[in-house]
Amino acid sequence: MLRFLSVVVRVAAAPNVGAEIREEYLRLYEGLLPRVEEVVFIVVLTGGAEPEILSQAGRFNVLLAWPHYNSLPSALEAAAALRERGAFAEVVALEGPGAEPPAERVRRLVEVARLLDKPPRLMLVGEPNPWLVASDLAGKPDVRVDEGEVYRRSLSMQAAEEARRLVESARESAYGPGELERVLAYAKALREAARGVDGLTLGCWCFNFPRVEERGWTPCISLAVLNDWGVTATCEGDLRALYSAVVLRRISGKPAWISNVNAARGELLLLTHDGLPPSMAKAYSIVPRLATKAPAAIRAEVEPGRPVTLLRVSRDLRRALLLGGITAEAERVEACATQIAVRVTKGSPAAVYKAGLGNHLAFVFDDVYEEVEAYLRYLGASVVTA
Repeated sequence: MLRFLSVVVRVAAAPNVGAEIREEYLRLYEGLLPRVEEVVFIVVLTGGAEPEILSQAGRFNVLLAWPHYNSLPSALEAAAALRERGAFAEVVALEGPGAEPPAERVRRLVEVARLLDKPPRLMLVGEPNPWLVASDLAGKPDVRVDEGEVYRRSLSMQAAEEARRLVESARESAYGPGELERVLAYAKALREAARGVDGLTLGCWCFNFPRVEERGWTPCISLAVLNDWGVTATCEGDLRALYSAVVLRRISGKPAWISNVNAARGELLLLTHDGLPPSMAKAYSIVPRLATKAPAAIRAEVEPGRPVTLLRVSRDLRRALLLGGITAEAERVEACATQIAVRVTKGSPAAVYKAGLGNHLAFVFDDVYEEVEAYLRYLGASVVTA
């Protein structure tokens, strides 16, 4: 069985490499790499280091190698052996001996290892919306919360300042801060309920006309702003979309969101939803909600050319749809307020049909395709891209 070592950095080399050189590189990379217990970092100095790499490996390993002294061939060989043993092993290429590791790449791999070590804990608030017939997730949610309790708790909360900031930052707004305070107070109540979980999804009342009339607003903005407050939150009770969003957020370190797929043709995907976390938008307006015309939705503007990674997992996590691309321009359709076109460059929009995994796609404005693909591979999932 592979043993877990809680060391920060190890070095590996051919037997003829002396202790002085090993210590020099050990001290150097101890100062350049993050101090985490989950991952063993192994600096591969030369070829012939394979036995040392294997003897020092743990469950989760990042091997750093360079083009000189057959370092990279040794790392690739050892990584293959570690994977065959069921360990996590990723190779990070450096420019040369002593070169700094790519910090963001290393951080992302650490997050992949942490996700594998401790799967996301998910919360369901209320019940999934009735039109979601292929959005449950095996073994989830980890926590269920009564929506009525969250609503009642929100009535005792104040959110005038949060509502004021949201309105003042908007390009335009159909509502004043007073009309949105309950929406923001509800977001605060959800944030309080979400302590101890990695994300929540809300079975909302967006098309429940009697409930909309009773409360006078919908929680579209509540969920959007939660993502800017550090809580991964999605709507409709879609647990598969929530899991996907949590993975994207954890690996990228940026807010993620979900949207309907309203078109998938040629190179383009068209994503629509009645909201977007404000930080993900170039600019936004606050407009009436689709169909019910209640407060409120976010109509966001997203400039072309931004990298995007998109994900949706299956019920048993054995299959996943993974795409990458850049934002683009496209004509609007009759659908939700925020509409985002994506020109797919990794995979194909046709995979949306072939994968057969349902509607909502989670996405993040970042290129984390490689790291997400690694996560899915270690998870044992079959990845559909085209």
